[in-house]
Amino acid sequence: MKTNIVIPMKAPNISKTRLRPFLSSIQRQRLALKMFESTLLFFSQHFPNYHVLVVTSSAIILRIAQKHGATVLVEHLPGLNQAATSGAVWSINHGFDSQLLIPADIARLDVDEMKTLLSAKRALPSVLLAPAEDRGTNALLTTPPGAIEFSYGVNSSMAHEQAAVMQAIDFQSLVLPHLALDVDTPSDVEQLVATANPLIRELIPQWN
Repeated sequence: MKTNIVIPMKAPNISKTRLRPFLSSIQRQRLALKMFESTLLFFSQHFPNYHVLVVTSSAIILRIAQKHGATVLVEHLPGLNQAATSGAVWSINHGFDSQLLIPADIARLDVDEMKTLLSAKRALPSVLLAPAEDRGTNALLTTPPGAIEFSYGVNSSMAHEQAAVMQAIDFQSLVLPHLALDVDTPSDVEQLVATANPLIRELIPQWN
């Protein structure tokens, strides 16, 4: 199946607000931009045959995405659910069978985990989900792209499963340890610092 990888990304100045007051505004912006660029590099290096679409309202994000060869969909309406829906409409209009929506704040993207996700056998229609540790949704593979209504927020993995079940759509949940770890809270950052995560290491001096 032809799959479009969709990365929604807020403007840096409104990213990572849950990290206040643990990090300053500048530090939060640097962290968000670093993780976004690392996500783009991951897909361009390891999955170059997949198309990447970035959904954003930010001119800064647009320039970074284009620098890494990603397509950009400018979306001014707020919210992750709107970004996911707009990405799905774009994916359908451009001939994609599936959409993999993944955030730009996964602590460590793992090649083997991503291969497992992208190569998983799935029906048409179907929903394949990789949950976050807090029962959020850290990867959502929908076939077709708009198979269900997107319900990002608290316990979104359960909401997405329920949406699939209610529509009698085939549903799978894959527990992928690295993909389950995002960076949303101070405890997430402290965990990365404690384990000397490669992505975080160069930013640690900015937190001292």
